Amino acid sequence: VQPPDSKAINDGATLLKELGALQPAGGITPVGRKLSQLPVDPRLGRMIVEAGARGCAKEVMVLTAALTIQDPRERPSKDDAARAQKAAELHKRFVDENSDFTGYLNLWRYVQEKQKELSSSAFRRLCKNEFLNYLRIREWQDLFTQLRQIAKPLGITLSPGPVDPLAHDKEIHMSLLAGLLSHIGLYDQRKREYSGARGTRFAVFPGSALFKKTPDWVMAAELVETYINNAENGDVEVAGYSAADLKIVRNDETLPVEGQFKVT
Repeated sequence: VQPPDSKAINDGATLLKELGALQPAGGITPVGRKLSQLPVDPRLGRMIVEAGARGCAKEVMVLTAALTIQDPRERPSKDDAARAQKAAELHKRFVDENSDFTGYLNLWRYVQEKQKELSSSAFRRLCKNEFLNYLRIREWQDLFTQLRQIAKPLGITLSPGPVDPLAHDKEIHMSLLAGLLSHIGLYDQRKREYSGARGTRFAVFPGSALFKKTPDWVMAAELVETYINNAENGDVEVAGYSAADLKIVRNDETLPVEGQFKVT
């Protein structure tokens, strides 16, 4: 059996320290012990642990489940311009101008409401007519249920009632930030791109609601390398879980980024 690559081990330890799971000397923190009991990606687990403390576990579990699956919104090929335009118009109902994450919560709430109103077959037809993938939505809901069950032994409980993106807006994004500290970026006016942790430079994916806004700060769920321009310089493009979408958090001056978190 070949031992793990030393770089992979170092990268893993760096991530766990970033998440507050390891002490500088290497000991496990209370947060780390909770993460060890959550069989999910450490970044997603950190979001859930933080959300439990901030009273928005339901909303953040919906989002972490969404980050695990392929986007349930279907986008027809641009070759079929009429269908592509119709899909874009229907999906626009869920868009939040400040947060692609909130857009997912809007979609979740809509889907939950329609499932209560419609029969199973009618709901399937609605998904097809509104360019939503029924199987991916079911997968999304199943993952949410699993996350709720595995978090219960840690004392993380969900608030009653439907998901409410607005009531817990700040708490939701602060919880996401706990797992994405190295995915924040400051806009460089001169280079027209974002400067991130460890020397990364990236641009917002065109599918994001923030693409045309260029806020000073952004937080991304995923950084994907691109070789379209200067590959040798390590340029990256902020992209979402699927090729057509992006999960950027938001432009919010209340996010405690500068001066309170250190990512090197």
